Amino acid sequence: MLRRLSWRNAKRQLKEYALFFVTLTCAVAVLYAFHAQIFSKTAKALPDLELLPYLIAASSLLIVLILGWVVSYMMSYMLKRRSREFSIYMVCGIPNRKISALLFQENSLIGLLAFGPGMLLGMLFSQILEAVLLSVFGLSYTLHFGFSLPAMGLAFLYFSAMLLYGVRRNGRWVRRVQLRQAFC
Repeated sequence: MLRRLSWRNAKRQLKEYALFFVTLTCAVAVLYAFHAQIFSKTAKALPDLELLPYLIAASSLLIVLILGWVVSYMMSYMLKRRSREFSIYMVCGIPNRKISALLFQENSLIGLLAFGPGMLLGMLFSQILEAVLLSVFGLSYTLHFGFSLPAMGLAFLYFSAMLLYGVRRNGRWVRRVQLRQAFC
């Protein structure tokens, strides 16, 4: 029953979920694009730049921290938009832990749904990054299809960590909140 009620309320707030979905899709795209450059043969073959993969890895770590904050903020925004819904759940006697678990399931599902389109967009973005990188060194670029399984794995790992951080951070608030705080 709780899932059906949550699904109905989620449909009502589709506009906010669409913004969250786009945010997660863009996060995956950026993560994949930078990680694809780390494993790219073209980037490794650039003259006198053996440090380039390490610099890209360091910048991707910075991007993960920034995007982690953005994803956590978006989850917090969604949580505050749904505070009345959570208040109704509390009045109905649903424990805060179940509400927190429901929030985890919803955000995980949206994250998994955003991963596929994010990977496709990330492949396009990685080609753009590679073209820019090669043009900086005066080399020619030819468009090619490139997919890197290690880059996808690393992007999935970082994306999962970002999502888990955001869900846990906001889930703690849900578990601690009292009815008078949730309705505000």
